Amino acid sequence: MENEFRRAYRNLDQRMKALAESDDGVYLPNPEPTGTVDYIFVCMEPSLGHWARSTEEARARVASGFRNFLAGIEPMLLHFSARRFLCDTGQRYHITDFSKGAMLVEHASKARTDRYDKWYALLQEEIDLIAAPGASVIAVGKAVAEHLRRYGFHRKVTPVIHYSPLASRARAARLEGHEDRFRKFASSISTQDILATAREVLEESKVPPAIYSEAFSIVARSQLSESRRKLVYCYKLDFEAIRA
Repeated sequence: MENEFRRAYRNLDQRMKALAESDDGVYLPNPEPTGTVDYIFVCMEPSLGHWARSTEEARARVASGFRNFLAGIEPMLLHFSARRFLCDTGQRYHITDFSKGAMLVEHASKARTDRYDKWYALLQEEIDLIAAPGASVIAVGKAVAEHLRRYGFHRKVTPVIHYSPLASRARAARLEGHEDRFRKFASSISTQDILATAREVLEESKVPPAIYSEAFSIVARSQLSESRRKLVYCYKLDFEAIRA
């Protein structure tokens, strides 16, 4: 059964790669799921810039084993929050993007609707393949939630704020009325907690040692600022509501 799942996912992976390349994009794969999951996070699209400065460099990095959602403190905070506040023992999650061609942030909003139109069928197939019975779909960012509604997506979708620093104002807005509880919560998580999660995520992702070391060092050099603690608390509120 596991081999059947793996074959199906890798077949889908090849078709997603072909679509990304047909748009002259760089396909950035996600860490491969090992089976069905209970929660599926749908983000927007992979960003170029922080991990590769050109399409040529990006292709070389992907060929060397670089994968999405690993190199950066913000996506690691999503991993941390999903593990601590969302998943029960034995439950699993998967993070993916609506479209899989990496691009510069300033280009991402251009022709997004046309791009998502091309990717929607493959996204549906991806979700149907990896979703366990009763799995929840979580839209990371308003754009994802709005587009899934526009397509009449057949599963219930719960939106949460995006982890990007560009959406940092939404963190404060989400915490209105929760300020006292946030202050008590803020001291309950530490950099060591996040680093422990980073080790787990990178080990499970089976990336090459050089990719592991680079991704871990990026997280280790990052500060667990108040704004980032707010992001974690936002996810705590939303994930506990999903579980309830």
